[in-house]
Amino acid sequence: ESRRGSMPDAAPGGGQPPKFGKQLASSDKSIRDDAVKAVTRYLRQAHSLTELELSKVWKALFYCMWHSDKRPVQADLAERLSALVHALPAEKRPLFTRVFWRTMAREWHGIDRLRLDKFYMLMRLALRHSLRALCADALDEQSATAFAALLQDGLFASGAPRGVQLFGLDQYLTALRGELPADAAPAVWMALLDPPLLLLGAVADPHVLQRGTEQLLNPLIEAGAEGEAGEEGEAGAGNGEGGEGAPLPRLLCELSERLFDLAADPRTAEANRQALYGLQRRAEQRTEQSGASAARLAEEDAPRPRQGAGKAVGRGEKSRALRGMMSGDARKASGGLKRRSAPAPSNKPRKQKSRHVA
Repeated sequence: ESRRGSMPDAAPGGGQPPKFGKQLASSDKSIRDDAVKAVTRYLRQAHSLTELELSKVWKALFYCMWHSDKRPVQADLAERLSALVHALPAEKRPLFTRVFWRTMAREWHGIDRLRLDKFYMLMRLALRHSLRALCADALDEQSATAFAALLQDGLFASGAPRGVQLFGLDQYLTALRGELPADAAPAVWMALLDPPLLLLGAVADPHVLQRGTEQLLNPLIEAGAEGEAGEEGEAGAGNGEGGEGAPLPRLLCELSERLFDLAADPRTAEANRQALYGLQRRAEQRTEQSGASAARLAEEDAPRPRQGAGKAVGRGEKSRALRGMMSGDARKASGGLKRRSAPAPSNKPRKQKSRHVA
C-alpha cells in the first residue's frame, strides 16, 4: 500500500529540510521508495540548501541504501540515489558531490563485509552521474578544475579511508572514458587527472601507489603509445559518441610533464619520487616512440596560409616547444633555447675587445 500521503512535503524555496530519516531507513520498501521521491521533490526546490542540511539528507540516504536487500533492488536504488545530482539546481550540484564523498569517507569503516558490494555500486554510479552532470554544462578547464577540487577533498583526499582511495583509482579512468565527450580538450583531462596524481605523490601506503600505477597511469601511458584510449571500443563511448576517449598523444605529452613536476615537487613523499620519475620516463619514451602520433600533432599544429596565420604559427611553435621540452636531451641541455639566445654575429668583435682589455 502506498504511503505517499505520510511523506513530508518539500519546503518551498529550500527552507529547513523535512525529516526524511525515519522513512528512508524503514524496513518497508514501499515507504523507502516514497521517501526517495519526496527527497527528489525537495531537492528540485533547494536553491538555498546548506552543506549541513545536505549532510543530513545524505546520511538518511546512506541508511536507505543500508536497508535495501536483493541485488535488483539495490541496483535500482543506487541508480536513483546517484541520479539525484540532476534534480538539484545547477549551482548546488558541486555541493551534492562534495557531501556524498564526505559521507562515504565518514561512514566507510562501519560498512560490514556483506554490505560492501552495494556501496561500491553506489559509489561507482555516483561518480559516473557527477561526471555526467559536469559534462551537461559548458565543459572547460575552469569547470573541470573546480570539479577536481571536490574529488581532491573527498574521493582522493590523502586522509580518506584506503578502501575509498583504492576504489577511486580502480574506477576513475573507466568513468572518465565513459562520460567525457570525445572532443574534450587535453587541459580538461589533465585537470581531472590531477587529484589522483596528487594522491599518488603524497600517499604513504605503497599499495595505493601500486594500484594507481596499475589501474590509472599504466593504461594511460600504453594507450597514448598506441594512439588509442581504450579497448574494444569502450573509450569515447560516453554520451553515445565514438572516437578516442582521450586526446592522445597530446595528453601523454602533458602527462609526462605533469609527472616530472610532481616527482620534483619537494612535498612529494620521498618513497614515491623514484616511482613517479620512472613513470615519467616511460611516458616520455612512449611519446618519442609514437612517430605516427607525433606526425599527426605536427600536421594539426602546422600554420594555415589564411587570415590569422600568425596566430596559427604561434600555437604551432608553442606546441613544438612543449614537445621539445619533453625530450631528455632538451631538458638536460636546453640546446634549442641556447641557439635562440646566442649572440648575433655583430656581437663577436665586442667579445674579442673585452678579452683584449682583460
